[in-house]
Amino acid sequence: MIKRMIYYMNPKRIDQKMVKLWIFFLLINVIFFLLPQRMIEGSILILAPLAGLFVYALVTKDVMSSLFLGTFSMYILWYKTGAVQGFFDDLQVVLADGENIEMYMSFFLSGGIIIALKRSGSTKAFTDFITSRFGKSEKMVLGAAGIYAGASSIDDYVSALTAGASFTPLIDAIQKPRLALAYVIRTFSICVSAILPFGAWGYFIIYQIAAADNVGSRAEAVGIFLQAIPFMFYAIIACIVAILFAVGIVPKIGPMKKAYQMAKEGKQMGELKEGEVDEDGEEEEEEEFDENDERKQNISVWNLILPIGSIMVALIATGLDCYLAFGIAAIFTGLLYIFQGIMTISEYVQCIVDGFLDMMDMVIILMLGYSIQEIMYTMGMEAFVENVCHAIPFVTLLPVLIFVFFSCTEYLYSLNYTLYQIAVPILMVVLPRVGANVPLCLGALISAGLFGANACVVSDLGVLSARACRVRVYEQYITSQPYFIISGILAAIGYLAAGFLLT
Repeated sequence: MIKRMIYYMNPKRIDQKMVKLWIFFLLINVIFFLLPQRMIEGSILILAPLAGLFVYALVTKDVMSSLFLGTFSMYILWYKTGAVQGFFDDLQVVLADGENIEMYMSFFLSGGIIIALKRSGSTKAFTDFITSRFGKSEKMVLGAAGIYAGASSIDDYVSALTAGASFTPLIDAIQKPRLALAYVIRTFSICVSAILPFGAWGYFIIYQIAAADNVGSRAEAVGIFLQAIPFMFYAIIACIVAILFAVGIVPKIGPMKKAYQMAKEGKQMGELKEGEVDEDGEEEEEEEFDENDERKQNISVWNLILPIGSIMVALIATGLDCYLAFGIAAIFTGLLYIFQGIMTISEYVQCIVDGFLDMMDMVIILMLGYSIQEIMYTMGMEAFVENVCHAIPFVTLLPVLIFVFFSCTEYLYSLNYTLYQIAVPILMVVLPRVGANVPLCLGALISAGLFGANACVVSDLGVLSARACRVRVYEQYITSQPYFIISGILAAIGYLAAGFLLT
């Protein structure tokens, strides 16, 4: 064993980029260990481990590993020799929380429904229904892709994956760039999901609002969220820019223009060949729908509309109890498919099981995010945020500063859900104390997270939409950037103006 360690840990046998990264990572953790707690509490040093997390993520593009290491750095910074004990104590608190368990189960059940929709052929039937009517027009194909991505964005993952898989063959047929499709799908699947109270991002944010000390119930949290929707400027502007791009009003600029020129020559810029491995190290996903199965022929479009509709109806009927709503929808969808002979009981149960497995990485990310939230609270994050807010001379500037600051951090490394886990409960307490417009500032924070999910090169949704459209992540990143940045600048101007007018 010792010989193996000496052999494989020899720096000469390790990628030099990783050697330098690990030296950097070890050095900052030694510094964190030596910093006294009194210097850390309530100070900007609370954010120092995130800097290491950003660097590690940018170099490796490995979301899960960077989040694990960044989380543990937090515990070294505060607990020193008790870091391991502190981490597992907080993890136990996170796992024992009833509302957290409900959220994890909601994700698991939604994953099962998603896989059932794909394997039954329902998503393909819906796409065929739309594209059969206007499948030869670029404007109509991109527009329909955007509408479908938005309509199915109750879960942004299923939206991106199914829209990409369904519309890519049509884009190829009319010789237009897949990168244009990837941009439209990525924008709508993320942004609309946050605007909808029953979307994946929307109901997650509602949970975080409800977690604030000064919010009495989830019903109150829903009311606050609804007030913030008109102020989600980035989400609204990004969708408008994307749909105007789809119909040809917003021009093709920068690398996107080159992608269109290559498409005219019959080439796809950044094309990912069948079975080819992308920079993220993963192969393209296998097709889960067996079109040769006679039971899955002539599938009605209602087999997608009714399950999604059942989720919405159940959410309203249960008072936005996502766990119960997804449970009801899972039962309804199973009965719908089994009675039609589309699936057997065994096949549908397997969809649910596979859905649990498919969502496991997302749930682990959420658990780590909650652990980060626990340790940041312990280190005095609330006091730090409040001091920063008080230090800003004009409360009218808070919305634009919140948007710009968190957009910059999210651009470097998109924390997605974790940003809301950390910042929303704190800001909900701090903002009323400083006299800020709470819905406006909340909208600015949500918009910053959406900008990062759109524009960050290592965003999980970026990887998903690129893979679904069979293009490389980097090419999608460079072709979409101008449109995301334009939307971000317009949103920042909106928050600056709204801060003065509404505060």
